[in-house]
Amino acid sequence: MIRSKVQSKLAKAFDKKLTDAVYPFTCTKVINSGEMDFETETYPESETVIYTGRGVLFGSYVKDLIKPDNYQAEDCKATVLQNEVTETPQIDDEWETEKGFFRIIDIGADPTGSIWKIQLRKIN
Repeated sequence: MIRSKVQSKLAKAFDKKLTDAVYPFTCTKVINSGEMDFETETYPESETVIYTGRGVLFGSYVKDLIKPDNYQAEDCKATVLQNEVTETPQIDDEWETEKGFFRIIDIGADPTGSIWKIQLRKIN
């Protein structure tokens, strides 16, 4: 119940009050399985996974008293509704956004399991 309330209220805020801070993203990644063939440098099975979502992507850590252990000055934080992302994001996923490509450095969920707090790092 709390989860659906949080997601509903945040989705409304994303659509109205936070609309100028909300950005869509897309992640395309290849998942390999099986033993790697070192001669051809390929895996017997590969699957391309594409997921999308939106969120407040480019928040700052500047004013936070406690920063992530592996924080770098150019890192930004994202707040993403779990029910608006088509797959579960993972560390090292690369997101394509309007502002370029970003890699997930760290990810955590809030206590209600309704949002992800994600540390993003710009990929040059």
